[in-house]
Amino acid sequence: MSLFVVYVKDTGHVVGAVRAIGATLPTVAALVGDELPLRVSLGVGEIAGLTLKPGDLAVHEADDEPDVFVNPLAFGVEQGQDDQPPKPALVPLPKSNRPLKFENPGLTVAVDTEVNENTTVRVLISYGQVTNPLRGQINKDGKDTTLPTPVDDDPHGVLVLVPGWAGRLEKVEKQ
Repeated sequence: MSLFVVYVKDTGHVVGAVRAIGATLPTVAALVGDELPLRVSLGVGEIAGLTLKPGDLAVHEADDEPDVFVNPLAFGVEQGQDDQPPKPALVPLPKSNRPLKFENPGLTVAVDTEVNENTTVRVLISYGQVTNPLRGQINKDGKDTTLPTPVDDDPHGVLVLVPGWAGRLEKVEKQ
């Protein structure tokens, strides 16, 4: 039995997993189609949808890791250097306890400890039926960044991907 994971290419975060018997490595399109929808509860009967495009994703055959089905965003794919394939073992990622906040002028993303190098932050924010992608950076020896974005007072679904940290898929409201 093989474990195949779908992950975000530029951050390594796992966003989905499937087990298959006797299968060869599938394509991203075979697993997610035209897009991978992610959903966040905003309240009673209200759901925010976020979408990842197949071009942002890759598929990897990984070592067995049953917990990836419970919380895929808690795992990462350690990508190889110089066109080497990713390592087979999934990497468990620590969760940041710092809250996500909409403040002027945007979304503040923070991690618990300083980063060792400039670290790309990838964010998706729901605006009604639209997904707004944002990119930012936590600078070396820093713990946070604010990504400029206007938001209304309604709650929004937010996906935050910081390499080395568990991904976060949450409802965030303006402070």
